[in-house]
Amino acid sequence: MANQHHDLGELRSVHRPSTVRLWLMALVALALLSFVILGVLALLNSLTSGFAINRAGTLNSIFGPAICLGVPVLLLALVSSFLLKDFRKWSATRTSKLMIFEKGFTYESGGRTETCHWDDIKDITFRRVEVASKHSPPGRVNLIRSIVKKDGEMVSLAETLNLTRITKLITTARK
Repeated sequence: MANQHHDLGELRSVHRPSTVRLWLMALVALALLSFVILGVLALLNSLTSGFAINRAGTLNSIFGPAICLGVPVLLLALVSSFLLKDFRKWSATRTSKLMIFEKGFTYESGGRTETCHWDDIKDITFRRVEVASKHSPPGRVNLIRSIVKKDGEMVSLAETLNLTRITKLITTARK
């Protein structure tokens, strides 16, 4: 692919919204769905075999599989709601692309392409995010929210991009 932005220099990196979290949650949802199916089969088995036993035995044989069915159904509903929320966020920004060059960057989103040289940046707006770590106490990190150019134009980056990595790249490239 040819570099259409010759005035920005050499291409350093290209960033797109990540789908890793979506795939992991989809796998968890599929695992929970398999437990739901097993629970339904166990409940159906107890219903069909429970009629041969007296009524007190029927209630006890149905109560266990019903509980075993309820827990995965609740967990599946919870994971599915998170999956749906993340999918909506990702699908709104799936065509976003940030290309970082030697002398600036381009950001494509929603059919618009915005180009910015490093010396055209007036201000960078950050947001503070708490990050948990296994080896140290939780800390706060500044992530780029938007970039304000000298002409007043604002470039707002999609949340689905790897903002931690992009923040490091842009702040070091600007220096």
